[in-house]
Amino acid sequence: MKRKTKSVISIIVILIIFGGAFSYFKFTEQIEKPTPKEEKATVEHNGAILESKTVTKEELLYPDNLIEHKVNEAIHSMSHQKVEAKVKWGHEQITQEKVDRLLAVCKMNDYKFKELYISILERWSKGDFSNAVDEHNKIWQLQGGDESRNSGKAIRLLSPEEEAEYIEHNLKYDLYDGTH
Repeated sequence: MKRKTKSVISIIVILIIFGGAFSYFKFTEQIEKPTPKEEKATVEHNGAILESKTVTKEELLYPDNLIEHKVNEAIHSMSHQKVEAKVKWGHEQITQEKVDRLLAVCKMNDYKFKELYISILERWSKGDFSNAVDEHNKIWQLQGGDESRNSGKAIRLLSPEEEAEYIEHNLKYDLYDGTH
């Protein structure tokens, strides 16, 4: 009986050791895998798969059917990176991917201010922010900007140093990117 008990205990200990080692390797394998930049999106209707395609984080953020208010809001929030204003509501870092995605979305939709959005985004896509003050103020006015109150009207472009400080203070952590 003693020998049988020792054998059973030995087998249990060996299984625990192997189970622990296996769990450790599986856990570290998951941690070391790079996070994909694209995700798989599936559209279902009544249980039937309608569409399955790989999408970027920008496509998730700015889908094809993005409402005009969200386009307006995104351009306004991004413009804050480039301009000085007494009050700034909304902060979103300008990236080439975001600008190009918004431009594509604007071109495929029939927005009331489509031409304005496209003209702004086409300049930004080329790295031209020289009109950012005027562009910010046009969007700000569409949102009901009022100069008589504590103004959010842009007054000038930020210097490169001021822009770097703005990014560090307001955009250091891109919630959509996960990078720091």
